[in-house]
Amino acid sequence: MSINEILQNMSRRKMIGQGVYRRVYDLGNGYVLKVAKSKAGRRSNKKEVKLYLSSPYRVRKYLGKIVGFKEDYSSLIMKKYDQSIPETEKYRAKCFKVTRKFRKKRIFPYDIIHRGKPNPRNVRVKPNGRIVVIDYGNFKDRR
Repeated sequence: MSINEILQNMSRRKMIGQGVYRRVYDLGNGYVLKVAKSKAGRRSNKKEVKLYLSSPYRVRKYLGKIVGFKEDYSSLIMKKYDQSIPETEKYRAKCFKVTRKFRKKRIFPYDIIHRGKPNPRNVRVKPNGRIVVIDYGNFKDRR
């Protein structure tokens, strides 16, 4: 199913999240659709797509997988990650370690850590235990 077909059937989609600039819908097939509400939302989608496609594997493996997007960046499809990040010292340390890995590649992450703890709105855990950032539209890429 193409992204255009998905957008035509939006009335059947369940909204699972919303930010200032974008809405997130569950597609029911293991993927989510992020739809921009404004120009700033399109910029966030564009930044996520460009960052995902241009990042080296060392950091891309920590980014939510993008599988499709509209050329005007009004929407994108990302793999859905359900498992919330546990509030443990182990995962807190993992988040700080991932932040350092991004910074070494001159990518400056925001909202991975919030008030000294992993941000549960933006960080999830893959089945293999690796953390994954699901919202990286506000990262700064200085490469």
